[in-house]
Amino acid sequence: GTPGRVMDLMESGALRLDHLRMLILDEADEMLDMGFLEDIERIAEAMPETKQTLFFSATMSPEINRLVSRFMKDPVQITIERPTLTVPTIEQLYYEVVFSSRIEVLSRLLDVYNPSRSIVFCNTKKQVDELVEELHARGYQARGLHGDMKQGERTQIMNGFRRGSIDILVATDVAARGIDVEDIAAVFNYDIPQDVEYYVHRIGRTGRIGKEGRAFTFVTGRRQIYELRDIERFTKSKITLKAVPSSSEVNETNERKFLDRVRVVLEEGGLEEYTPYTDALLEDYASLD
Repeated sequence: GTPGRVMDLMESGALRLDHLRMLILDEADEMLDMGFLEDIERIAEAMPETKQTLFFSATMSPEINRLVSRFMKDPVQITIERPTLTVPTIEQLYYEVVFSSRIEVLSRLLDVYNPSRSIVFCNTKKQVDELVEELHARGYQARGLHGDMKQGERTQIMNGFRRGSIDILVATDVAARGIDVEDIAAVFNYDIPQDVEYYVHRIGRTGRIGKEGRAFTFVTGRRQIYELRDIERFTKSKITLKAVPSSSEVNETNERKFLDRVRVVLEEGGLEEYTPYTDALLEDYASLD
């Protein structure tokens, strides 16, 4: 549970910790960044002294080390290292874009690649809300996910995303923590991540269980090019520069998708009931019309 919810249950008497045997703090670095340190300390102090304690964290900050020394006895630190931090089945691409044209570039990539499910990452809650409105105006099935939403609304959105009724999820890094949906075909870094480790977390949402995935990153200006190079060095992977699809490429893709849908309907058959309508129209118009 979240620290606030756990404390609510403790204070109401619904949650008793007398016989608790294990305390696990997941995403410890993120929890402390979000300002939960005092809450976590209060919860830990209410627990029995004899228990097993486990912290999972991408980084080991001084705050985490302080918690370790306070709540753990003779702890063992286990570090997992890999030669690369990204999955080889993920194609990593970046586009140099003008800031004001990002929505147009995103729309073109969505049309050309037509991912079944995708997550678009933004750095702020305000940007999430604005982008969802812009995508809706362009006819895309998109919903936002960020920390200002109530839990019920967030659950409803995630259920829709899993079922496929929502194609595009626009989210902040914090809101996207813990999202575990298998068939995410693409991840878009609409804003370049503020931390190199966020990049790893973001693109790890696609390319799961050996499946192929794509990660698109938008870069604006020279400073962000340097930030991208930092990400490459950190992940020990190559992010390839690609040209933004032209409007003619988008049109060709849309035409091909439309014709494919028509072919599917024709091959499925069962269209006899429409024959009287086509016969009536052919009395006044040519078949080409």
